[in-house]
Amino acid sequence: MVLVLPGFPGVIIKAQMSQFVIYAHSGEPERIHQIATLAASAAANGDEVHVILFFGALRRFVDDDLDKAAPAGEDARGAHSAEELIEAARRLGKLRVYACAAQPKLLGLAPEDVADVVDEVISLPEFMRKTKDAETKLYI
Repeated sequence: MVLVLPGFPGVIIKAQMSQFVIYAHSGEPERIHQIATLAASAAANGDEVHVILFFGALRRFVDDDLDKAAPAGEDARGAHSAEELIEAARRLGKLRVYACAAQPKLLGLAPEDVADVVDEVISLPEFMRKTKDAETKLYI
């Protein structure tokens, strides 16, 4: 990204967006909600967010089960659902969701089921290369 400072002709600042990476393993309701909250918050802060799904987390996305993963009493307190948070991050254009390439076979999922819910199916080594410079990496 290139920034031009108003009032400073000829001054150009090249800024690199920060990467925020989440390795999402768990399908537990509280963890799914935390993944969504962190992704939306980082996207709102302008970070480039990369979430790679494994195991239970991938299953929740494929089964369109994010809202069923809501922590107890979430609706009663007026909190945003995990699905709403993920959609907000997507609308900002800052979120990319991946599935680890080995996971569909391990979980007995058809490739087309996974392709419908992620931006890319990617090998773990390729994902690690893509996000190697991330300032934040979380394992949830």
